[in-house]
Amino acid sequence: MANKSTAEQFDLLYGRLWRAFFKPDAADLSQHERRLLHHVPTVGGIPLGDVSNHLGIPKSSASEQVKSLERRGFLTRRRDPEDERRLSIVLTTKGQKRVASDSVLDVKRLATALKKLSTMERVALLAGLERLTAAAPKVPSARLGP
Repeated sequence: MANKSTAEQFDLLYGRLWRAFFKPDAADLSQHERRLLHHVPTVGGIPLGDVSNHLGIPKSSASEQVKSLERRGFLTRRRDPEDERRLSIVLTTKGQKRVASDSVLDVKRLATALKKLSTMERVALLAGLERLTAAAPKVPSARLGP
């Protein structure tokens, strides 16, 4: 990795971390559906276009996922109160509970790996991630989650 830029090194390491800690499909929810649910804010709604742009998938694919999640009671679609012409995707109570109790990461596997680091390493890692998050550009839509 010595000949790679810092951004390229981060990209490689991020990919390894993602593959190591990404949670596989659940019996009732695919990885793609889980990702979509986690991009819907717990309060208010989000337009379909914002979700598809943020996830990097075609609007038609996002629409199919939304329809499936709506049929199973995780989401609903409502008119955007700020613009009646647009529909907003909104979490139902079932969807809110699922997002609150779920993560796209395998938290147990992550916790096991973090325990292998010293306290100082964990503190430095979290501090670095907080600084990187603060330095990152803002997400185009303020309605996206954390």
